[in-house]
Amino acid sequence: MPASLPRPFLSRVMSADIFAPALRTLGRGLVSIFTFHRFADPDLGVVGHDPAALRDHLAYLRRHRYRLLSLTDVIRDLEEGGGGPPTVAFTVDDGYGDFARIAAPVFAEFDCPVTLFVTTGFVDGLLWLWWDRVTYLFEHTQCSSLVLNLESEARSYRWSTPGERSRVQQDVLSRLEWMDGLQREATIAWLARQLDVELPASPPPAVAPISWDEVRRTAKLGVTFGPHTVTHPILSLATDQACRWEIEESYRRVRQETDAWVPVFCYPNGEPRAFGQRELEATQHARFRVALTTVRDYAAARHLRAHGALGRFALPRFPYPDDRPHLVHFVSGLLRLKRMLLGRSRTMPSEVTPRLAALSATCAGLLA
Repeated sequence: MPASLPRPFLSRVMSADIFAPALRTLGRGLVSIFTFHRFADPDLGVVGHDPAALRDHLAYLRRHRYRLLSLTDVIRDLEEGGGGPPTVAFTVDDGYGDFARIAAPVFAEFDCPVTLFVTTGFVDGLLWLWWDRVTYLFEHTQCSSLVLNLESEARSYRWSTPGERSRVQQDVLSRLEWMDGLQREATIAWLARQLDVELPASPPPAVAPISWDEVRRTAKLGVTFGPHTVTHPILSLATDQACRWEIEESYRRVRQETDAWVPVFCYPNGEPRAFGQRELEATQHARFRVALTTVRDYAAARHLRAHGALGRFALPRFPYPDDRPHLVHFVSGLLRLKRMLLGRSRTMPSEVTPRLAALSATCAGLLA
């Protein structure tokens, strides 16, 4: 296949049904765990994953006999050494209400397991998530300027168009993300005064949580549930006591409210600097079997053996792709092939064969 063909054309070709059997063979032994957050709900103005696209993806995976496993079955499979047909597992983070309305029926339609990781204080109605509060402030302000005090630094912002306001909002969100929880709450209160907006006690419908009644109802569709802390802090920034409480209390609440719980923890944010040795040990102490990150890789039996007993508390996941070609790139192993070929090309002599060079370029183009 010429490497000069347009990438969109190559992607569509590789995700066509005619290539599926060969690609499924390529992906043998791979375990792809995906994570979602929001699902599109036009009635409420929610922007998220398109349920029609999800339906198409699940139909493709079922049609071509990929294993769609629950997290508990994935854990069991990895503990037994892995292998076998390519495996896919689905997870959803945070616990928004659109999961129950939009996504759970689609997964049930294809008899596909899925695990929702809930922020229990959010579901209990004790809070609404901090980034939604900041977004609400910007969307409802009549102001056109802001002074933000961040430790020893004061930043001034001005805007005159919705686009400029949106860029300011994104900058503020990025600066608050890695702030200590107490300091961030104080900053949001300051933002509310600066922007002259009063935050409602409860989140608006578009950013409201799933209810515990909906948790129990969707459990009957085959959904399982795990803890995602109580207040959604970045645990590496929390004190030792707060870290343990966030993990253990959220686990207690999930088990208290539903029998469809799984012994799996999900780190907020989940990138490498969001957790460390302390967090790994805390999840082990709370008697989870594994914990999930957002490190982008395939889950493998080696993760359960790495770093002694603690490797299992840092399993990787992929962000869920919106289009079928990129889904196929993950589940079929084309991503792994790309990594292998690009890694090999860095160490190969200049007389590398033209065919291998072209294959490497094609894979790189497909997955760029």
